[in-house]
Parts: sequence; C-alpha cells; structure tokens
Amino acid sequence: MRLQGMILALSLLAGAAVAAPGQDTGGAPELCEDPELEGPVRCVPVTFDTFDIPFAELPGGRLDASGNLDPTSSPEDAHAGAFVAAERLGLFANFEWLHWLPTAPSELDPETGEWSGGDLDGFPTGWGSTGLGIAGQCLYWGRSNSTNTTGPGVTRDVRIFRIQDDPENEPPVEVGTMPQLMTVTRDTAVRDRELRPYGYTTTGGDERMLMVRSAATGTGGDVIVYTLDPETCLPVDEGATAAGVLAHEFYLWHDPDNPNRFVVISQTYGSQEEDLVFTAVTDESTGAVLEEPLLLASFTLEEVGGPVRDEAPDATGLFSDGRFPDYSHLTDQWGRPGASQPSQGNDLHSGAMSDDGERFYAAGGTAGMYILNTAFVANNTNADLAGGGVCNTHSTNVWVDGEVGGVVDVARLPEAANDCVHPVLNSDPGLLAMLASDMSDVRKLVRYTRLEERSRFDFAPPFVASVSVHSAVPVPNRPSLSGANADGRPAYVVITEEWPFGPCPERSLRIINVESEIAPMMIGAHAMSDSMVENCLAQPVPPGAAIRPMMHAHNPTVLENLVFVNWLGQGVRAIDISNPFNPREVGHARPVPWGDVMSYPDLHNGLIYVGDNHTGLHVLRYTGPRADELLGDGIHSSNRTSPH
Repeated sequence: MRLQGMILALSLLAGAAVAAPGQDTGGAPELCEDPELEGPVRCVPVTFDTFDIPFAELPGGRLDASGNLDPTSSPEDAHAGAFVAAERLGLFANFEWLHWLPTAPSELDPETGEWSGGDLDGFPTGWGSTGLGIAGQCLYWGRSNSTNTTGPGVTRDVRIFRIQDDPENEPPVEVGTMPQLMTVTRDTAVRDRELRPYGYTTTGGDERMLMVRSAATGTGGDVIVYTLDPETCLPVDEGATAAGVLAHEFYLWHDPDNPNRFVVISQTYGSQEEDLVFTAVTDESTGAVLEEPLLLASFTLEEVGGPVRDEAPDATGLFSDGRFPDYSHLTDQWGRPGASQPSQGNDLHSGAMSDDGERFYAAGGTAGMYILNTAFVANNTNADLAGGGVCNTHSTNVWVDGEVGGVVDVARLPEAANDCVHPVLNSDPGLLAMLASDMSDVRKLVRYTRLEERSRFDFAPPFVASVSVHSAVPVPNRPSLSGANADGRPAYVVITEEWPFGPCPERSLRIINVESEIAPMMIGAHAMSDSMVENCLAQPVPPGAAIRPMMHAHNPTVLENLVFVNWLGQGVRAIDISNPFNPREVGHARPVPWGDVMSYPDLHNGLIYVGDNHTGLHVLRYTGPRADELLGDGIHSSNRTSPH
C-alpha cells in the first residue's frame, strides 16, 4: 500500500505538526486509494496495513534528531527525532501532530551515556489504563505506576496542565500536581485509572468544577470526588471517598433537569458483588460536592437471571453458550502463545449513560453488550432514591431459593421491573404481559430464557477475548426511526473489545443496531489486520522494542459520523461511521516511540488530546473528512455527559 508523504515542521516549544500535502483542514488528500468511490471518503487512506512499512520499522526506543534509534541522544534531539521518524514512516494521515509533552523523565547512566526509563524512551511506566480529563482550560493526566517486590517501584503524581489561548501553537503548560495515592502499607502506589473533571454552573449561579478520580491497585479502586478551583485548576480539598464503592471504570452523569446533580455510575468489573453502583456525589440543592457520597442504587446481572460470573468450561472446554477457538499452541514473533479462553468472567466492564439518564449502555464483558433501564434514577431525587421507597435499590434475585445459576423462578421475574436499575427486557410490555398470562411456567421460562439471551449482543464465543466487550457508547444525534421506539433513542452503539496483554489475535470495533433495545444486532465492524490470527502471529518485532503493546480497540469517543478510538499500539484511529454497515478508516495518528494509547480521546475546542502510557501527552488536529463535526467550542468525551 502506498503511504502518502507528509510535511514536517519542528518546534520543541510548540511541538511539531505533520500534515498531508494537498489538503485543507476539512478536505481530503489529492491522491486517492480508491478513486472509484464517491462521497466524502473518496480520497482517504484505507485501513492501515500493519504489515506494510512502517510496522517493521516502527522505532521502539529513544531517537536521535534524524529519527534513528540512539539511547544516548539528548532530550531535545529525542523529542525532535520523533517527528522526523513520523514524517518518514507516514505515521500520520489526516491528522496533524501538534504537540508532544513527555511527562515521565528519563534517567542518564553516567558510565554508558545512555538514557532510559522515561517517555522519550517509549518506556512503559506501569500497566493498565491512564487517566486523562479536561474541564474548562484545565487538563489532568494520571499515570499508571510500576511496582516491584523489593520496593515501592515508580510512582507518578497526577500532572495538572492549563491549555493555552492559542492551543495549536502553544502546548499546555503544567501548573501543578496532585500527590500520588499509596496503599495503607505505603509499599505500592495506586494507578490513576480514571480522571473525570467537569465544569458547571449551579442553579444559584456559582461557577464550580469537580473531578472524580478512580485510584486502584487492581481491577477496581476507590471513587474519590474533589472540588477544583476553575481559575488555578488545583484541588481545594482532600477529596470525598464513596464508601464501599470500587470502580474499574465509571461514567459521570450530569442531570439535564438539575444542574446541581451529578451521579457517578461505577462499573466494578468483578471487584465487588454488584456490577454497577450509582452514587450521588453533589448536593442536588446547592451543587456542592458531598462530603459523603450517597448510594442511590446498584445492579447485578446474574441476580436477574443473566449469566453467572466466573464460569469455567467443562472438561471438554465447552461453556454454557458455546466453545471458543484455542490458539495457545501457536507462537508469535515475541515467543508468546496465542490466545485461549480459560473462563468467562461475565463482569460489567464499562458503559455510557444516555443524556436524559434513562438508559445505560453496558459493556458487559463476556456477557455481551446490553441496555439497562435507569429511568427511576433519572426521574427521581437523590433523597427519594436513597430513602428506598421509589424502587428496589438492589437487583431482585429471581432464582429458585435464591441459588444463582440454578433455575429461574418465573414468579419472581415481574418484580425485577421495579428495580431502580434493570435490563430493558424486564420492563418490556410484551414480557410483562407474557408473565401475567395463563401460559404454563415451563413455557414462560423457555421464552424468557430465549429473550434474555437475545437481549445481550454476545460475540463470545466464537471470538476469544478475555474481557470481550470493553466499551459501549451510543451514537449521538442519530435516533431510531422505528415506530416501536417512540422516544427516539439512539439507533446505534459503538462497542470495542479487549484481550489484555496482547496474545494473538487482536480485537476490533463493532457497530450495533439497538433500534429494538431488547434485541441488539451487529451491522458493521472495523479491524486492523492483526485481528486475523495468522497476521498477528507473523508481525515482526520493531527495532528497539522491549515490549509489544496491546493492540486492540480500546476507548472510543463517538460523534455523529466519526469515531476517534484509542487503539493502543495502533495509535489513534479515525473511523467514518456515516454508513454504519460499512465503517471506514479515514485517518490515523501513531506517535513514536511505539506506545500504548489507552485513554478516551478528549476533544477540546476542535483539538484532540490523548494519553499514552509509554510516551506521555499528545495534542492532535484531525483534518480529514467530516472534520467540521469536531466541536469548535466545548469539550466532548464519551466517559461523561457531553458536550460540556
């Protein structure tokens, strides 16, 4: 595949911009890959081929000013050389790389003159997600932290930046830090998985800013809410911790009918018994951050007859919903075995709340993608919900004698519709009418079981993926036209899928039609070539690379016709979903050294801010088709109510 040349402009203070020739900010390159196509994706790159150059030449370490590997190069040369290498290798198409802000320093070995251990070296400063969030002009960046068995390891404080008035030419400026949190024994630093700042105006006219932080050493961590000073960007208190709540990821919902009201929806991913926990974090009368966040409701899928957690296969490898392929006998170029599926966790991993708060789109891991009815939470006050008189605070156990995984008691099923949070199926009028009919209990059970399984889009099996559905984000401004969907809820949901730590094959992005909310159906998909196991196994080892990053689709920020997805080792990919049956890549941005782009992209006043757990912060400008969809004024991210 022919990759187009780039124009390079270097500036250490302002970063550097890499742009395709012959294009304006909203157009497409002059050269076309598929000239026979019509429409806005005519002259854009096709899916990036990871086997063509530059994959085998991706630099995996510190560079000199000419873009060649050199562990002894100065910080200035290492920074400049990355932009040279990106231009030479064609790593940016329909994106401009405006700024690179390394935030983890390298260490110099005085004996060898070599640098190591920092962002300029492409060094992984820990494992797992990295927190990135923007509110107002304030940007917060929290790193993963590495640990070892003999000492505290490497800790990284949360870095606080202010976005400048001319963000294209001036990089964000660091204005402070938030101290890294430690475990009780102070021998391990937590990792700042999630940071969600948000600026708002209360009903009393007060301009406020808060930030929700999830800090963890494992799959789930404390949910802590800080009050921030919007002028300085700095916290003004020590934060309020939600007692008894652990979040793997979470969504921050701002009530459209009450500007004072914020609710955190914590997805626990197996770190506690509940799958989801809904917590009020502000006073709904004043908008001030609560000193003690208030539990509103919770949800657990297996309680309402869904798949049980941590299901192991039988002796033949068969699970209750099928058999997975097994690639463990194959070996990639790094010497690692291919993927296999030892269990199905069926844990809720991530998700997104509708703007009106009446739906939650759940990324349920190996249980699939499904939709929850959260209208009770949206349409009642915190006080009424916490009082317990509005709805069932916790999920109804619908199993005979309460034995999860046994037999569903159909007589208990109608009560699930009164749960504060429940699958849309459980309050579907047809289901409730069927349960109230004179049909036999056996027929009711068979029909409910079929409907329950159909109400979750579950691709695992046949696709091996340890986490499976990682993220689920509805497509905004594209409502269903179905007459059975009178509320005009979203027609489509974008989901990504995860296999952590990178065994082959890698996983992809899918488009789900949810016009029938109780019967989601896949209509489109987009993948890199390493989603095919034979391609993944044959991937060469880039020079200087000490570790192969994960390379699956991870966190997407979704607009009406565009998705910007942080695809880990594949960088940032721009996907045109104007035709959801045929998603098409319309741009890619792959910073060097080779990294791990993980956090949700934050869109701020038309620019894209992304975090890389190997190389730090990056500021991008998308210039491809439909670039006018990026907000010229405002903030958009798919992990909190947006735009804001």
